[in-house]
Amino acid sequence: MATRDRTPLQRASQWRPTPRAVRRLALASLTANIGIVATGGLVRLTNSGLGCPNWPNCSGGSLVATGKVSWHKAVENTNRGLTVVIMAAVLAVFVAAYRERPSRPVVRRWAWVTLLGVPAQAVLGGITVLTHLNPWVVCAHFLLSVALVGAATALWWNTRAAPEAGLVPVLVRRLAVATWALTYVVFVVGTLVTGSGPHAGDAKAVRLPLRPQAISQLHADLVMLLVGLAVALAVCLTAIGAPPVARRSGQVLVAILGVQAAIGFAQYFSGLPIPLVELHVTGAAILSAAATTVVLSLQPDNVTRR
Repeated sequence: MATRDRTPLQRASQWRPTPRAVRRLALASLTANIGIVATGGLVRLTNSGLGCPNWPNCSGGSLVATGKVSWHKAVENTNRGLTVVIMAAVLAVFVAAYRERPSRPVVRRWAWVTLLGVPAQAVLGGITVLTHLNPWVVCAHFLLSVALVGAATALWWNTRAAPEAGLVPVLVRRLAVATWALTYVVFVVGTLVTGSGPHAGDAKAVRLPLRPQAISQLHADLVMLLVGLAVALAVCLTAIGAPPVARRSGQVLVAILGVQAAIGFAQYFSGLPIPLVELHVTGAAILSAAATTVVLSLQPDNVTRR
């Protein structure tokens, strides 16, 4: 049968994506996951968290906003709509991972993680609405989002061509893992800062019973420790002559941390203006990807991975 005579279903069943196609789809998935963190920040910062008062429906028994659409409803409805985009992206890379030949088990595993993570994220987002933006649930929702960014980063990384050969000492790899772990500790404390601060997602939302100044100080202290670890890691990677991809990853992490710390201090001392807070939220997602990349670039199996 000639190619032009095949049905769309037949052509799809015989599709064999190239490694480059899989890599591009994985990058699209990663970009979409970072994007929804950014739009989620806008929902909170514009007090649009309850713009759609129900879940999964937005209003009038419809999944999308109907009738007279307010600003808050439009913002929340747009953020929910992006979940469809993310689901399409992760589903596309999932199918590609299973259609690729030869298959790569590690790519398939991470494709499963991202595929299952998006519905979990959507459900947790619904719980935040049904609990009227309970701050603990909002914290969990954000942490799951940045964790999914990390998973999407791992998926994208494993679709790349094999990096430069070379191993680094175990202590340096452990320093990288410690830096990655502290990054997520900073995220956890950062959510507590947000949960006790003024940007609640709705004017009537309950706040965490914490002193904003005290928890902000703890957050800043941890960030300074994280910056120190990241700089030490970057210096070590340069000193031992680590593979270029590892050195670049360490340098990028330090740069992102520097920008993120500067934004954090600027927003605190300027009264938490919305544009700076939004940049800080988006920066957290990018930081998750950067920290994950550093760890992946130092794994010993990278020298044999396809």
